[in-house]
Amino acid sequence: MNTSDIAYNLSRAEEMIQEALQRSREPNRQVRIMAVTKTHGAEVVRAAVEAGVRAIGENRVSEGGRKVKALGRDYAEFHMIGPLHRGEVRQAVRDFDWLDAVCRRKIVDEVARRTVGKGLEQPGILFEVNTSGESSKMGWPPEFGLLEEEIGRAMDLGLSVSGLLTIGPLEAGEDRVRAAFSMLRRLRDRLSGSLDIELRELSMGMSDDFPMAVSEGATTVRLGRFLLGPRNLRRSD
Repeated sequence: MNTSDIAYNLSRAEEMIQEALQRSREPNRQVRIMAVTKTHGAEVVRAAVEAGVRAIGENRVSEGGRKVKALGRDYAEFHMIGPLHRGEVRQAVRDFDWLDAVCRRKIVDEVARRTVGKGLEQPGILFEVNTSGESSKMGWPPEFGLLEEEIGRAMDLGLSVSGLLTIGPLEAGEDRVRAAFSMLRRLRDRLSGSLDIELRELSMGMSDDFPMAVSEGATTVRLGRFLLGPRNLRRSD
């Protein structure tokens, strides 16, 4: 996939987002397009950035870290969008600007220890919420009281939580997908009020469902196949 192909796909995505914003009656809401580059090499990340993408999403710390090293830490805004293991946190806070899928207390604690505890700059943080109820998905349960407690606890540790992330249900009808996205927005709105913080980010929507996510309030959509074509399953990394 070259720069011109990605630029064409990016233009299509932007048009679809604008149409969804009009349907949502929020035509001025800013929606960021993230390129999900899992299994693609650094050359595809470079092509995506040259096409106009600024945010790059990686599912694995080690794979993403190799691309960050190859391209440079400031080449793009690098997001870790996959689940983290505790032993990966040290590298994650070094290599990524954002940790978008924080979903366990021990990861919160380790991020705080590795950043706040050492007087270092912390990455942006999103809490992942399992709004679909699917057992295969990671994420905090979509319970207001629990999320209020856990985000408040993260704040007490000195972390700054910027919003929420979810993945829509797989192989579900439009009503279920839309309900999952709507639930995340309602949770965000309630939590922002109760905690008196601006949870401005709603990362939701991927290649198959991002227009629905935008119509329900997404501020970031994560596009892999739509932008970059099929994953490169032959890559060893």
